[in-house]
Amino acid sequence: MHGLGVLLAFAAAYAALVVAVALRAKVMTAIAVLILVYAALTWSWAEAGRALVEVFDKWVNLRVFVYIFFSMLLAGILREKGILDLMVDSAGSIGCRFSLAAVPAMIGLMPMPGGALVSAIAMKKRYFEDAKLSREWATYLNYWFRHVWVPSWPLFQSMVITAAVFGVEPTLIASHTWPATLAAIIAGLLVASPILARLKCPRLEGSGMWGLLESLSPFILVAVLAFGLHVNLLYSLIITVAVVAAVLRPNREQLSRALRLATSPRIHAIILEALLFKNLLIATGAPQALMHALGGSSLPLGAVVYLIPFILGLSAGGETFFAASAMPLLAGVIAGPQGVDWGLMLLAYTGGYLGVMASPVHLCIALTADYYESGLGRPLGLSLASIGVTTLIVALLAWLPV
Repeated sequence: MHGLGVLLAFAAAYAALVVAVALRAKVMTAIAVLILVYAALTWSWAEAGRALVEVFDKWVNLRVFVYIFFSMLLAGILREKGILDLMVDSAGSIGCRFSLAAVPAMIGLMPMPGGALVSAIAMKKRYFEDAKLSREWATYLNYWFRHVWVPSWPLFQSMVITAAVFGVEPTLIASHTWPATLAAIIAGLLVASPILARLKCPRLEGSGMWGLLESLSPFILVAVLAFGLHVNLLYSLIITVAVVAAVLRPNREQLSRALRLATSPRIHAIILEALLFKNLLIATGAPQALMHALGGSSLPLGAVVYLIPFILGLSAGGETFFAASAMPLLAGVIAGPQGVDWGLMLLAYTGGYLGVMASPVHLCIALTADYYESGLGRPLGLSLASIGVTTLIVALLAWLPV
């Protein structure tokens, strides 16, 4: 199918997803509608079959399932042994409102697929029993603040890939894209201010910063192994699970409950859908069609540089995808004979980051909404409001002297 047809099919498929969400379809059902409509309109059933086979044929896809399994197993053990409660209580002893955003943000310093589910598990009691939030507000707060470090923390894969495309260090990218983190925090607090202002959840008894450090120790161990000792991130996660299990010694019943969480069929079905849709987009040439369409438009350069990563991030819901597909397409525009235009880099990276945050196939919002039994509509609407504020702030900052 030609490029315009692919783009029209993409738009129609997302429109169908919006309808499914409006009809309160379950997360897994809504994403299935997206995939089926796109495959039908692009007449790409053969490509869909190959995309499905590729999910199980390539380790780069299979490892996502393994990451999720060990991430959830770690979270399950920590929950069963009260370590996640210690984290929440310690943050809550510093301040109620602080804990609602800080715990997801702290766990967000550890990049892992579907990591928002770890913080969702940790915060469930705090959100619903203490703060008495609705499912939709809890989903939004956990999802948004879990990801505020994506533009400024050089350990995220999207940062590493972008740095490789431009031949620089990830820390150099982060030194110019960090304003998007500041903008995202401001946007999240502004959007959440109506609910936070009237919140009356109690200050908890906890150990303050020392308790936080103790409860964060498993995540610190993963970071030390992966980024200090350069152990493969997956191996670091497996080693941490083994160490935590050896130290905390969960009994058979506790371990069984943790394993049931880690092997939840719904969780892994949603992962399968997200990977299938990403592979299908690549197979049908959607990234190239988008670049051709926007590159030949009359939009300002800054808008094009923002929109291409945004739409590609929106399409597949993964930071890795936007970095690997959009950044090589834009490299010749952002980096010229005079070096990298850091204003354009900030716009491009922010566009990709926020496109991922707007995506209903982003694992973190899909899994959080499923775990909290929330619909996707309102959390995505709140995220879109935050995205609008973040975009406005970054658009202003992108043109300031650096």
